[in-house]
Amino acid sequence: MDAADIAWLRSEAGAAAIARAAAWLDAGTTELAAHDRLRRAVAPEQARAVLALLEGRRAAAAKFPDAARLCFDREAAEQASAEAVARHTARRFAGARRIADLGCGGGGDALALAAHAPVLAIDLDAARLAMVEANAAARGLEGRVETRLADAGTFDAHEAGVDAIWLDPARRDAGGRLRDPETWSPPLSVALRVAASVPRAGVKAAPGLDLAAAPAGAEVEFVSLDGTLVEAVIWLGEAVTAPRRATVLATGGTVGGEVGGEVATVAGEPDTGATPLRDPAAYLYDLDPGVGRASLVDAVAPLLRGGRLDERTAYLTGDAAVTSPFARRFRIDAWLPFSERRLRDALVRLGAGRVEVMRRASPVDTNALEARLNRQLAGATGGPVRTVALTRLQGAHIAIICEREAGSTLGSPAAGEEPR
Repeated sequence: MDAADIAWLRSEAGAAAIARAAAWLDAGTTELAAHDRLRRAVAPEQARAVLALLEGRRAAAAKFPDAARLCFDREAAEQASAEAVARHTARRFAGARRIADLGCGGGGDALALAAHAPVLAIDLDAARLAMVEANAAARGLEGRVETRLADAGTFDAHEAGVDAIWLDPARRDAGGRLRDPETWSPPLSVALRVAASVPRAGVKAAPGLDLAAAPAGAEVEFVSLDGTLVEAVIWLGEAVTAPRRATVLATGGTVGGEVGGEVATVAGEPDTGATPLRDPAAYLYDLDPGVGRASLVDAVAPLLRGGRLDERTAYLTGDAAVTSPFARRFRIDAWLPFSERRLRDALVRLGAGRVEVMRRASPVDTNALEARLNRQLAGATGGPVRTVALTRLQGAHIAIICEREAGSTLGSPAAGEEPR
């Protein structure tokens, strides 16, 4: 979709075409058939725009509760911050006079920022700016969001009259994800320089950010949503609250924690190795991936009354059954030095019917191991599902056989999981 397409989609004729196409698709009509039917009433490019909008809304549905009235194509929806994440980061800008959202995309962050101050949304893509305008109108925020076609890398905060910046560099090109921050647009070094020109700022980064890229005095926050690490943010100036922070968000209910509601957060200095090492105890705690990436295991360990298995991993173990938003809790049945044959025999003795395998700091191909073990356990129908955690115990490879305790954690164990 281009800006002209979006202008037409917002017209009375566009709205009618959208409603007709949505009804056809809901009734089971294929997209090709819907396109052919639309072309009898509107121009071909308008028909394509309608279907692109509906595809974008479907992609945005998991991120925005009101996706059905917002304007995205698939690419913009996939790149947008989820509503829960955008609202969380926007809170850092409470008290700002005017906020610049640089690299605003379809406007997911701009809509959240507008709850705290007027927003100047900037992008080099006129179609994205048209989406921002449409989305601001859908939320009744026309007077709170202004758009401008400009380059984030050359933004002049003083000229624009802003005292806060949110900057989201483009981290993909036609070839896919860009790993090197200096190939982002703008490059991370440029983004940080622009962001440092105002009293408070945040630069959105990839979750795999090299922590050495953050400047001295900055805060690096890792944000997970429903158990998946989704975002890293480098906070600058008045937005800094701690050297590191790990934040857990949930869309489906309360996670409790330090601040209650649907947000839990822990902050502090990076790990120093203060958490004692110990053998597996009654429970295994699989930490939220943001905790490990933020190097805040030492900050979370006292909350779980746990110790580390190994200095290299973010698994904790303890004797108490602690429920925490920062970890999934598993009851340990057995543990042993890693040997596939001995592991299989132990699972048979425990009556396991199926296994899920996860790992931290283990070289084993967990997907292949899980498939082999489940073939060998196929005769034990009706047996419980066991989780096998492959990890290190003070340098030695071990396997821990355990069972997830229902209701104790966010997310689910995934085969081959290696968040740290």
